[in-house]
Amino acid sequence: MKDFSHFLRSVFRYRWYIAGNMASNLLYVLTSFFSLTLIAPFVSVMFGMVPPVDTLPDFRMNVDTLLQYSYYYVGIVKASYGVMPALVLLASAFVLMSVLSNAFRYGAMYFLAAIRSGILRDIRVLFYSHMMRLPLAYFSEQKKGDLLARVNIDMGEVESAIVKSLQSAFMEPLYVIVFVVGLFAINPVLSLVVLLAFPVILYIMGKIGVYLKRKSEKTQAMLGQIVAMIEEAINGLRVIKSFNLIHWSHRNFSDYNKAYVRTLNGVHRRRDLSGPLTEILLVVVTMAVLGFGGLWVLDGRMSADMFVLYILLLIRIISPAKHTVNAYYNIQKGRAALKRIYAVINEPEGEDSRPEAVRKTSFDREIVFEDVTFYYADSDIPALEHVNLRMEKGKTYAFVGSSGAGKTTMVDLLCRYYDPVSGRITIDGVDIADMKREDLRELIGTVSQHPFVWHDTVANNIRFGREEVSMDAVMEASRKANAHEFISRMPEGYDSILGDNGMTVSGGQRQRITIARAILKNAPVLVLDEATSALDTESEVAVQQALSKLMENRTSIVVAHRLSTIRHADNIVVFEKGRVVEQGTHDQLMALNGHYARYVSLQTL
Repeated sequence: MKDFSHFLRSVFRYRWYIAGNMASNLLYVLTSFFSLTLIAPFVSVMFGMVPPVDTLPDFRMNVDTLLQYSYYYVGIVKASYGVMPALVLLASAFVLMSVLSNAFRYGAMYFLAAIRSGILRDIRVLFYSHMMRLPLAYFSEQKKGDLLARVNIDMGEVESAIVKSLQSAFMEPLYVIVFVVGLFAINPVLSLVVLLAFPVILYIMGKIGVYLKRKSEKTQAMLGQIVAMIEEAINGLRVIKSFNLIHWSHRNFSDYNKAYVRTLNGVHRRRDLSGPLTEILLVVVTMAVLGFGGLWVLDGRMSADMFVLYILLLIRIISPAKHTVNAYYNIQKGRAALKRIYAVINEPEGEDSRPEAVRKTSFDREIVFEDVTFYYADSDIPALEHVNLRMEKGKTYAFVGSSGAGKTTMVDLLCRYYDPVSGRITIDGVDIADMKREDLRELIGTVSQHPFVWHDTVANNIRFGREEVSMDAVMEASRKANAHEFISRMPEGYDSILGDNGMTVSGGQRQRITIARAILKNAPVLVLDEATSALDTESEVAVQQALSKLMENRTSIVVAHRLSTIRHADNIVVFEKGRVVEQGTHDQLMALNGHYARYVSLQTL
């Protein structure tokens, strides 16, 4: 219910459009109702049963007064010109009311268009912007395919099930209410018979609605799993083929898809049952009204024209009542998708800086890790334990150790992708937890093991959102990164599209593009996280030359398995099981003949 209330608040932002829609709907319903009231005088004129009305009554907003006015003017026309002109007059009035009615209906849809598209836009933007602020730990626990399903499939379900039902939710209940009031105005006793059907309809709606909401949540989760399975299969296609597991993969997907379809069929069948049940109930009520009303007409307790009008109004209620029921079920079904979307939106962000956060736009002296301990979620083994480390400005520091020793975790904590469980990290004596997160990340440039590029031009990938950067600056950064030569040979040069994840260039070329990006950022602190580990020897040499230029006059933190890349570091920090076990220059650590010396001997071997 909380998620749906959030959704309704987003709808209320368009209150002026809603007001226009409601006003148009009301005028549509009233003109539709008044057009039907013309049927009674039409029938009376046709069969010669126009009751004489000599004087106009005082105008009141009720059915009887409207009929008296109709009889008065129709009687004048009939007396003066005959029956046919009177029928033409009534037919013209009916057509005019119909034109007005549909004009107001279009007006309601006109206002609704802005509401529907605006709501979806707001939710989609809210989802995306909030997702960008979620901590990395959240994404390590979620399947990427399931998140894509929420923003695509679940959003589509919200559009088809809830947003498209807004017109029915706004108009159809109003339609039913106005026409029921009209029925009571004509004959209260018969209308009580009609009213007896509503508790039964509401009971059926409640029972089916609870089932739909529960099962729809299950089907949306299963659909998210299907998308995740497809995404994993695409990413792991080489492995699946190499192990001859295509049939196994197909069988798993097919079995899960069959289970999803069985559940989905149950949802559709239960929802589709509501319409026929409602219509049958209303038809039974209509037949009862025909029976009672027919007897009253024969007894003279009700005029034939009023009885015809009553039946027409009752029949016109059936379709809006069905649409109201369907809208209710669609909204119940859509709430399951809405719940999955808001499950992401309601996640604690953890990325916004505190209101009292301080500004820091320069790095002047040192970075210090003070007794830092860190655990990853759902793990009781520390990734880092009581780490103390001081890094001075302008020097190069290398982090060495086996996989899982804590090297990359140190970098992630420095960038505040995660926060320490205990201890603190300071820059020039300022705790990074007290700094604006944007300022902290402006001070740090990163080149990772897996270079990321957008499906965009080379120039835009180097600019990376800095639209004010000139083309000359882009080319200068590319030259320093040893990338200008191969970029110039590309078909469109710097305007060449790199393709999905940079598939049009090699791994070494992608890495040099990201190095040019880091050079252009010109951050005082540089983090190189296994920047050459995935490259062949020739590409590594080209990238290493680019990195050497990038590291000039910067404080550099190098995470590496290949010891040749960090031999000349000012300080080599050796990690073992989340602790710093050694640190010093290459020669100092070799003289210790400890962990570092063992790594060197293993790589030499």
